[in-house]
Amino acid sequence: MTIVGHIGGSLLIAGVVERGAFGRPAAPATLGLAVLVGLLPDADALLALALGRWRPRQAMLAHHRYPTHAPLFYALLALALWPLAGAEPAILFGALTLGHLLLDTWGTDDGIMWLWPVSRRQFAVWPTHPHTDLVFGWRYYWHYVRHWRAVAAEALLLVGGLAVALLP
Repeated sequence: MTIVGHIGGSLLIAGVVERGAFGRPAAPATLGLAVLVGLLPDADALLALALGRWRPRQAMLAHHRYPTHAPLFYALLALALWPLAGAEPAILFGALTLGHLLLDTWGTDDGIMWLWPVSRRQFAVWPTHPHTDLVFGWRYYWHYVRHWRAVAAEALLLVGGLAVALLP
C-alpha cells in the first residue's frame, strides 16, 4: 500500500470509529492525528534510513519483517496507552495501526507477520514480487499501480477518506 492508500484508510478508519463507536463526527484535529498514527508503522523505514541501515535504491528495505509491522506490537502499545490517555484514544490508536497492517497485507509484495513472535512468516493477500527484479523507488510504485487491485483499493480508500474528512 502506498502513502496515499494509508492516508485515505486512516481518515476512513478514524471517521468510522469516531462516528460508529463514539457517536460523534471526527474533529479535524482527530483526522490530522489519525493520519500520523495511521502512518506510524512505516516510521521504521525512516528510522532505518536515519541510522544508515538502508539507502534508497540500495536494496529492498524489508521493514515488514520488523516487529513494528506485527499486530501484537501495536496491541501492547494500545494497552499501554489506555491508562495514560483513556479508552477512546487507545481504541482509535489500535484501530488505526491495525488498519495499516491490514492494508499492508492487502497491498504489498511481502505482507506482514501476523503471528509474530510465534512465527516470522509473512502473509499477503496477493503478493507481487517487483523487488525480485531489482525494481525500487518510483519504478516499484509504477509496477505496483499497474495492478487493478492496487489502483481500485487505493482509489476507494482515498475517496472514502476524503468523504469522511470533507462531508459533515
